Amino acid sequence: MLVPSGTLSPLQQHLLQELDLCDLPAPERSPESYLARDLDTDEIRDALPTLLWSGLVERQGGELGNLTLTPVGVASLRAAECDELTARLSAVASFSDTVSMGAAPRPAGLALRRLAEGTWTLEQAKSYVRTGEVGADRS
Repeated sequence: MLVPSGTLSPLQQHLLQELDLCDLPAPERSPESYLARDLDTDEIRDALPTLLWSGLVERQGGELGNLTLTPVGVASLRAAECDELTARLSAVASFSDTVSMGAAPRPAGLALRRLAEGTWTLEQAKSYVRTGEVGADRS
């Protein structure tokens, strides 16, 4: 089976990351397992048919059995994480142009760190270096 080419929603990616750590009981059987992971059980129930159909997740033990990540799910999760890191690295590389234009070292260092962590967008990092303030566009 090929890796699905669509992008994962933030909810799907979060769920797949949790399933990458361990199997989870069905949301109907143990909603507290999802709440402890900051996942809304209603949203999970809505997203689950698509995840099951696409082969990213499977149920073991029937309708109320455990949810487990499939090899296709692992591949999709890694692809999404790779895309996220590629975008972050690209932003860091673009930010180097801002730094090379003579930005003060202290604000540039903080902005670079936040950008690399994924806490700030490229626009926020540039704004911070220029004005000392972070714009309203928070990630």
